[in-house]
Amino acid sequence: MKCRLKNRLILIAVLLFAAVVLCAACGRKEEKQKAPAPDTGAAVSGETRTEQPVTGTSISGTSVAEKPSMEARSRNYAEQIVSGIMTELWVNLTEELASQMTVDGLQASWNSVAEGAGTYEGIEDVQSEDNNEYHIVLVTLRYRRNQGRSIRFVYDRDENIAGIWFDVAEVSKKGEDTGPETLGEWSEEDISVGRNPFALKGKLTLPQGGKAPVVILLADHEDADMDGTMGKNENKPLRDLAHGLAERGIASLRYNRRGHQYSGSVTAEDSMYETLFQDVWYAVDQMYNERRVDRKRIFILGMGRAADFMPGIVKKKPRRLTGAVMMAAKPMAAAEKFYSREEKNITSDAAYFMDENSTFPLLMLQGEEDFQTRVNDFEQWKEIWKGRSHVKYHSYRGLNHYFMTASGKEDKGEYEKEGRVSQTVIRDIAEWCSATAEGK
Repeated sequence: MKCRLKNRLILIAVLLFAAVVLCAACGRKEEKQKAPAPDTGAAVSGETRTEQPVTGTSISGTSVAEKPSMEARSRNYAEQIVSGIMTELWVNLTEELASQMTVDGLQASWNSVAEGAGTYEGIEDVQSEDNNEYHIVLVTLRYRRNQGRSIRFVYDRDENIAGIWFDVAEVSKKGEDTGPETLGEWSEEDISVGRNPFALKGKLTLPQGGKAPVVILLADHEDADMDGTMGKNENKPLRDLAHGLAERGIASLRYNRRGHQYSGSVTAEDSMYETLFQDVWYAVDQMYNERRVDRKRIFILGMGRAADFMPGIVKKKPRRLTGAVMMAAKPMAAAEKFYSREEKNITSDAAYFMDENSTFPLLMLQGEEDFQTRVNDFEQWKEIWKGRSHVKYHSYRGLNHYFMTASGKEDKGEYEKEGRVSQTVIRDIAEWCSATAEGK
């Protein structure tokens, strides 16, 4: 009798323990949180432009009832993917899907599909359907020359993204003249800049049509090639700029820096005159005498260190230049003096554009995730030139020193990721050059 009673008590205890375990498991399942979003940094206050115009409203922190439709959200996500911005998309993946990939892996997958499509033109079509427990939205994207790409979003019952696929898609053929954002044809040829013994290899990129405004593109570093190549993936910011501008009717000239092509002859003791200024001035004179471009509309664009010295560059050729684009520039003053060779004497002071040439058109651009040229530098430019109507400013969320999507690192590893210059940045430059040239 005692044995039976003891066995019953043991059985009851086992059943109670099992019930407790099941309840705990249910609780844990309900308390599971979504995968954290990748840290891409916070936006700063001030005049800001996102990398791509995005429709719809943010869904982070809102109730299900307040969320935009899955179609509207899909349009939003697609625009962000094209721009290289994955933050909002990532926080809305299911746990299972987020555990199967990384942000970099997702970006790499998209890059492999979008490669060769050219410039993004907009959303072509959005279709949706219900499939048992899932809602599927297919977003078709249009690229130049009637190329298409698609992104398929699969939502679960909680409206989280349970699947995402990238693919090539067909789009309807359209004529070349489709409005002000029509992207045109262009050609490119080899050209030599400067004089012996330091003649430099370069590229002249020309849009089809009549004589176009021309932008002379200057790389960040004195040992850079004509494309500004950097990182293990050999990103080429100057090439991106040249091709993107040409599609929008702006010609460009880019060339090897002397420290790249003549690395054995150029040393750290060479002056700014020899490593930067002399070749830029040759390039300005060359474009002034180039019959295939508009000699009355010549611009200079400098990235990083080249932009820092823009006052000194313009000071020598103000009558032959229409305006300057300064990307990630620091407000500074520098000088070099040679008593034996006065032609090498250089001065470059940001105050030049305020005191001596206070009406010269300038476009100032800043990536908000740039750890080399900080947003504080950008704000200092605004303070220096307060009230000057000839200066226009743009800053861009999520972009780094080279105006590519930032990975969040603050060292050289930031530039190891494959990337391209934002199309929004290129469009802003082209529109500013066109408007400035017309106003001259």
